[in-house]
This record gives sequence, C-alpha cells and structure tokens, in this order.
Amino acid sequence: MKANYIQNTGYIFALLLALIISGCDGYLVEKNPSAVTTDFLYTTADGLQAAVNGLYTIERAQVSESESSNFANIMGDGGTDIDFNRAAAADISRYRTDIDLTLQAPIRSWWQKWYRIIERSNSIITFGEASTLTDKEKKAILREAYTYRAYAYFWLVRKFDNIWLNTDPTTYQNIDGRTFTAAKQEDVYKLIVADLDKAIEYYAADWTVVQGRFNQGVVRLLRADVGMWLKDYQTAATQSEKIILEGPFALESPDKIFLQDRKNNTKEAMYVMQFDEVAAGGGPAHRLPLVFTPTYRSVPGCITATAFGGYGWARIFPNPYLISLYDTKNDKRWSAWWQHNYTYNDPAYDFSKLKYKMGDTLKLSDNSSLTGNNYYNNANIACKKYWDWVKLPLVTSSYNNIYMFRFPLVLFTAAEAYMRLGDNTKALLYINKIRASRLLVTPNQLLTTFNENILLDEFAREMAFEGQRWFMLKRLGKLVERVQLYGGILTFRGVASPNPLYYSCRTNIQPYHVRWPIPQAERDAMGGFPQNQGYNQ
Repeated sequence: MKANYIQNTGYIFALLLALIISGCDGYLVEKNPSAVTTDFLYTTADGLQAAVNGLYTIERAQVSESESSNFANIMGDGGTDIDFNRAAAADISRYRTDIDLTLQAPIRSWWQKWYRIIERSNSIITFGEASTLTDKEKKAILREAYTYRAYAYFWLVRKFDNIWLNTDPTTYQNIDGRTFTAAKQEDVYKLIVADLDKAIEYYAADWTVVQGRFNQGVVRLLRADVGMWLKDYQTAATQSEKIILEGPFALESPDKIFLQDRKNNTKEAMYVMQFDEVAAGGGPAHRLPLVFTPTYRSVPGCITATAFGGYGWARIFPNPYLISLYDTKNDKRWSAWWQHNYTYNDPAYDFSKLKYKMGDTLKLSDNSSLTGNNYYNNANIACKKYWDWVKLPLVTSSYNNIYMFRFPLVLFTAAEAYMRLGDNTKALLYINKIRASRLLVTPNQLLTTFNENILLDEFAREMAFEGQRWFMLKRLGKLVERVQLYGGILTFRGVASPNPLYYSCRTNIQPYHVRWPIPQAERDAMGGFPQNQGYNQ
C-alpha cells in the first residue's frame, strides 16, 4: 500500500505536511504564502474544516471518473439477484472465474478511495483532538471525521473481509517500515463502533441536516446497520427508532423523491452526494444517467429525448425477477422509478410506408435494430432514479445529486431488527409505513405477516439500484443462493438472451465470492498482504 499511496493525493498531502514538520528551520518558518501549514490545517477550526471538506471531495472523485462505471457497478446492485449488468465493470458482477479479478480496476478503485479517506481521517482526528480548539469547535468538526472513518472501514470489512486496520496519521516517521497484516474482524468492528459512538456523542442534540454532509441521522443509521451485522438487534432497533421518533426525516410520495431539479433535497434525504455545477462545494460532472438509460436513439424513427432519459449507454438494467416483484396496478414506484416503454418520436422520419407511426410504442421486430442483442440495448427498462431532467438530451455528463442514504433504510432496519427480536407488532408497523406510502390505498396492501422473504422482496422494490442489495444478501447468507436463482437475465419480453455472459453469474458464483479479492497492486505495495481465499495466491 505504501508505494500506491504515495501516488495519491492523500499521501502526497501527508508527505508535504511531514516535510513541513521536519524540514529545515531556516526557510520553512520565514514565509508561507499559501498559509497551508500543519498549524493552519490541524490546529485551527478553518483548517480542520477544510480537511473534513476534503473527505467529501475524495468520495465524489471516484463517481466522476470518465465513465462512472466503478461507482455504478455498486450503485446498480452489481452481482445481486436483481440486476442485469450489460457493460459497467460487468466482469465483477458476473463473478468470472476465467479472468483474474484481482487485477480489476473497479475493485482497486474502491479500496483506494476508502483508504485515502481513512488516512486523511486519521490525521484530522489525531491532530484535531490534540488541538487547543474549544470542545464545541472540536465536536462540530471532528464528528464528521469519525463518521467517515467508521463508514470507510465498515464498507471495506463487509466487502473484503480481510483488511488493514490503522488509526495513525501518516508522518515522515512512519511512512517507511510499516507492517501490513490482516486485522481481526472483531478489532475492525470495535473501532467502527467506537468511532460511531463518539460521533453520536459529538452530535448530541443536533439534528440539523445540511445537503451534502453527514448528520446525526446518518451516524445513527450506520450504527444501527453495524448492529445488524453484529446481531446486536436491540442496538439496531434503538438507534433506528431514535431516528424515526426524533429526526427530521419522513417519507415522500414516490414521484417526489428523485426530483427533476437535480437537487434531491427532500425529507427522505439523509446523505445526498453533491454534484451541483454552481453551488459551493459541488463536485464535477458524472455519467450515471447514461449508465441506466438504453440506446433507444439507435432505433430508426427515434431521437434522443429528455422524456426517455436523454443520451444512454445501456449498461445496467433491472432483471425480470426485480420487475416481477411490483404490483403494476397498485405500486406507485412502478411508473415513478422505471421507464418501461419508448415511442417513435422523430418528426423528421418518414413513417408513411411503415406499419408503425409517430407516437407508437417500440416493439420487437418492427425494424432491424429491435432484434436480438439490440433489443436488449435499445428498448430495455430504464431506472429513472439517476435521470437528469435538466441537461439537454444529447449532453453526456450530469450534475445530478445522488442519494447515498434515504430514510426508508431506517424503517427497513427497524422492521428487521424488531422481527429478529420477536416483536412482530413493531416490525409490521415500520414495514407498513413504507408500503402505505408507496401503494394505492385501495385495495389495502398492508402486511399482516412479516418474514425474511417478505423483507427481501420489499427491500428490492424500494432500494433497487441504490447500492445496498449486495450487502444485505451477504449479511443474510443469501448472496450465492439468490444469484444462482435470479442473477442476470435469461429472457427479456420473450426474447432469449443473445449472450451467455448475460446470465453467467448464476453458474460462475462460488462461496468465496461473498468477498472481493484484495487488489493485486495493493498487495504488491504492501509487501505481500494475504489474498482472500479462492482467488489467485
């Protein structure tokens, strides 16, 4: 990891700080035109806040890589029972055993991102706690750093199982000679719990929600999720209920959640990653709308239109199993979040000698571009959760803000936690809050029984393509089983899959795939960090 980190901004930053600390007294203390010194960064409120702001920048940077595929693979629930990943880092989602997954750039991208955030958080926490700021100033700034470090380690330990645990800031004294060993999972979770508890303590009674930043609701949700992984269901229930009863969050109507103004500033928004091109702190553009939109523009008689998602790359779609879960008549999410059909919309196209006309729905075999593989690319069901209604139809970049945590996650956690505790009354109360918001009141669709299968189905309907499914299936021990049953796509509207890779995840997945491999380049940089079982040693 050492060699790799020196190449990234987090470690370059740390090395510069180390040089400032240890350099020649003569020229370093004379003048500093930029005022970026350790005294500024780690002993002043403005400096520490700037460093915390940098954590959000690191997280966003991955989303904005050229095609956003590394991020989309996770957010599109890649490698689960509800996705069809056609071309967004698809080899990982297909669990291919004929290629070396340890060399896959998307896997390394996630490892690097979280360790950059950890490295920066370690410095902020260590030097911030030792600073002479008032307790009020420290708590208001450091609570986000504690949250980020816990969030990073929680993601890593769930995805990789075996990770390096470190809380020391990088300095010139320790940049060389480190020993990299896989930490015990109980030690990783001990740190995660301690960091989240510290953040909760520092938030105290502050429930303020600022777009694009962590808040008390996010910290308590993470603490509840950690409780679920540790089978500490009482803590999960308590933390979830605290958010429900005291927090400012609430459910919205499905058509009022993924807003057409790009902001996604709703009552369901707990943490929304910012990509506003004009707002202070807004991140650079990304390509997520393209990933989840088909190439319907390729069909003769069709042109790119905002109403159909704009320009598309046709990379990730819902599979038939996910679509089968919706009540098409009563579930408001069915049309609010999914585009099922497309119409011929090119006013310059000559329809006079054709059996279809302007405004008709695209159908199989109407023309050569709607056969076989092209049918999958051009007319598939699109996820509207990432659509950008502001950009012009042919623009290929977006500044849509992205939901990372929505309030329904809290209700699902509360419902499952109480189910595990044997309190079916409360479990039904919280799961039915979601259903009452999403379904038409007639006929009454509220549940009278609740179990793990019902939970999985409702979770899929609500949280599909928001990056949560893989983790839930792993935690429940259902990942391999569910991918074997439903993963990928065998047929689409009666058309057999034109490519066996589209459903190869079903036969490829092995028990060891419940964890990602350690990226080989990181193993090399760490001097031989052990590889996860099942991958090349």
